[in-house]
Amino acid sequence: MNKDLALIRLDADTVLLQARGPDVDTFLQGQLSNDISRLSGKQAQLSSYNSPKGRMLAVLTLMRRDGGIDLELPRSIAEPIAKRLRMFVLRSKLTLTIATDEASLGLVGAEAPAALAAAGLPAPAEALGYAVAGELRVLRRFGDTPRYSVHGPVAAIEALASRLSDAPTAGFDAWMRAQILAGEPVVGAQTQDRFVAQMANLDRLGGISFDKGCYTGQEIVARLHYLGQLKRRLFLCSGTGAAPEAGASIHLGGQDQSVGEVVQSAPGAAGGFVASVVLQLSQAEADGLHVGDTALSRPQPYFID
Repeated sequence: MNKDLALIRLDADTVLLQARGPDVDTFLQGQLSNDISRLSGKQAQLSSYNSPKGRMLAVLTLMRRDGGIDLELPRSIAEPIAKRLRMFVLRSKLTLTIATDEASLGLVGAEAPAALAAAGLPAPAEALGYAVAGELRVLRRFGDTPRYSVHGPVAAIEALASRLSDAPTAGFDAWMRAQILAGEPVVGAQTQDRFVAQMANLDRLGGISFDKGCYTGQEIVARLHYLGQLKRRLFLCSGTGAAPEAGASIHLGGQDQSVGEVVQSAPGAAGGFVASVVLQLSQAEADGLHVGDTALSRPQPYFID
């Protein structure tokens, strides 16, 4: 049994929004923060969908497929996001459909590339590297620890799960923990319309194009980039006890004023929890941060300036 490998079912918590039609690229170019023209069949793309105020409504992973584009996002916000995007389709020739015949698996750990190879699948080496093998698509995710998602028709994913039946399985908490440690931000229902994309490090992760032209929320994102002073960033924290809820306020000492918010949290591998938090840069080296009665560790930056 491979000890440094976890097999995780993802489709209960994430889903693909399938964009199909001749106007897909043009439409999404006017809606999302990244440059769709640079999305290739071998490289996926991170992007944000923003409100007119420039605040993120979703963080999306985009993959080209069958002449269209798949947008991966949390299942909990998929229907509202799809509904909102459809409002702006107007005369554009495309459809936006939440996939019901697709499933996905996650593999996390140093043995993940070997496990994929044993199953006859490629294992891209670079973050957001994307490869197609028959009915299955393999995507390398962010993080120093190898982490992959595999997408495909339900029957093909079930067959893959059978071929990987010797691999230890884990719940979705393990995937969230890996996301948090890798610094890959997730926007859920509790954190929609809270953060400008740079606050969640999307500029550091290649999720924003500053030369593509207009898109929803672009004026605010660009103004912050060219003229503003970013006062909040994404940090990694940990703590003991139960994981705090996304959107929970972070305070310093006995102060009433919030200095940040929890973006995502998950149980730690050895107890306690890990959390990604958007925090005022002035508190980047603070001790005494807490969520309710739960103390947080000193924040750790995902990127060193």
